Amino acid sequence: MITKPVDINHIFDEEGIKLLKELGWYGSVAVQHHDGYDNEKLECVKEYGEKHGLKIYSGIKILSKSSKELPKLVKKYRNKVDIILVEGGVIKISRKALEMHDVDVLSTPELNRKDNGIDHVLARLGSSHRIAIELNFKSLLEKKYYERARIIWVFRRNLFIAKKYDTPVIISSGAENIYDIKSPNDLRSFLNTLTMDTNYSKSIIEMPYKIAEYRTYLRKNNVIRYGVEVVDDKIE
Repeated sequence: MITKPVDINHIFDEEGIKLLKELGWYGSVAVQHHDGYDNEKLECVKEYGEKHGLKIYSGIKILSKSSKELPKLVKKYRNKVDIILVEGGVIKISRKALEMHDVDVLSTPELNRKDNGIDHVLARLGSSHRIAIELNFKSLLEKKYYERARIIWVFRRNLFIAKKYDTPVIISSGAENIYDIKSPNDLRSFLNTLTMDTNYSKSIIEMPYKIAEYRTYLRKNNVIRYGVEVVDDKIE
C-alpha cells in the first residue's frame, strides 16, 4: 500500500482538486511558473483542498537560461513555497540546480535533448544534495510514435542511473487539467513496467510527500535548521 501519495501538477480548480482526492491522492503540489507566481491563486487552491480533504503544498517551477541567474531566483522563492523545481534540458542549468541544497527537484532533464540529460556526474550531485530527478508523465503523453518511445528510454535510463547512485526520483502527472490527472496506482503500475522492482516504484511514488513535509518543517518559524528548533520552555 502506498503511504500518503502526493502528486506534482498544475491543478488549481476545484473540480481537479476533488478528482485528485477521489482517485486516492493524499496531497497535491500546486506548481506555478516563477514568472507568473500568484499567492492569491495559491490560497484559493488551499481552500479547495481543505474543503475536499486534500493536503495542498505549494510549488514553483523555475525556468532559467542562465546558471548565474538561477541562485537569485531560488533564493527569491525558497521561503515562499514548499517545493522548488528547476526545469532542466541545459546541462549548465541542470548541474547548477543539482549543486544547490535549496532546490528540491530537477524537472525534465531530457527537455529538448537527444540524450537523457543525466550522467553519472549529475546523478552523484543529486545524490549528495538529495535533489530528486523528475519523471514527468505528461511529457510522455504529449509525444507520439518515435518520440514517445524515446521518452520511455529516457525514463528507464534515468531510473537506472539514479538507482545506481542512490539519487532520489519522483514521478509526477504534470497534469494541467482534469483529463491529465492519473491515480497513484496508475503511476505506480507504469513505474513497475520500467523498473520491474515494485519496492523501488513504491519509494518513488512516496518521495514527493517526504520532500514536501521536510520543506514544510523547515519553514516553521521556530526551526533554525533540520533538527534544531527554538522551544518555549517557560515554566507555568
